[in-house]
Amino acid sequence: MAKKRVVKTYRDTSASGDRSPITGHRYFLRVDLVSMKAEEKLDITGKTTEFYIKCGGKGAFKMANRCPNLGTINLERNEVFKPTDGLTIFSGFYEKKGGGTVELPFEIYDQDLGKDDKLVDTVLSITLGQSREYLAFNEKGVKVKIALSANRTRY
Repeated sequence: MAKKRVVKTYRDTSASGDRSPITGHRYFLRVDLVSMKAEEKLDITGKTTEFYIKCGGKGAFKMANRCPNLGTINLERNEVFKPTDGLTIFSGFYEKKGGGTVELPFEIYDQDLGKDDKLVDTVLSITLGQSREYLAFNEKGVKVKIALSANRTRY
């Protein structure tokens, strides 16, 4: 039996006004929590320490993202919180010609009755166009590892 020749034909299926190549200067920023560890007991009243994270809120990003939106991350002493695929703390689109860097405020709070203590207060410098970068913080009894990315997008 003779082999049948198969010829693949391709046609343009994109919409009429679609920008399929990545020609713009739009970037998708993303900050993920990789792991978090409470090295010492920071709460006086209970067994667990309650944490929450704020990212964004100043500069180009007016809205501060709180993670988790409601509630807290409860950790005992030497307990590690490790989400399976990384917990997205901040995500958003940013438009800038010529690349460069974006400054993003990052804060970790210990929730207590009356007043919340600020444990980590830093500014993340994200390079536009980078695929993935990991940062680690070890301040005031909490160890945090986060992942930063700013990929170019057509959307």
